[in-house]
Amino acid sequence: MEKIKGTAEEIRQEIQRRIKSSIELDGDCKGCRTGTPRPTDPVTNGGCNWTVDVLSGVIPGCLDFVCLDFVKTITRKVMAVYELRE
Repeated sequence: MEKIKGTAEEIRQEIQRRIKSSIELDGDCKGCRTGTPRPTDPVTNGGCNWTVDVLSGVIPGCLDFVCLDFVKTITRKVMAVYELRE
């Protein structure tokens, strides 16, 4: 399957959209933000040519593992369908 090509900002917005629209965790972590995708080697990153520093946008009070896992899970789902346009 061919991945959708997007800019770092487009990918960041898609992750944010998925976080905000999620009904998981009763909406408790909808305020969490993700960092801006940055290029990385797809060979060492499961075939994806970008990564995100997830901790950078987690809101105070959401620094527990549940919210971090929530943001990471959504980011991984987006990584499966998006490729960073260089």
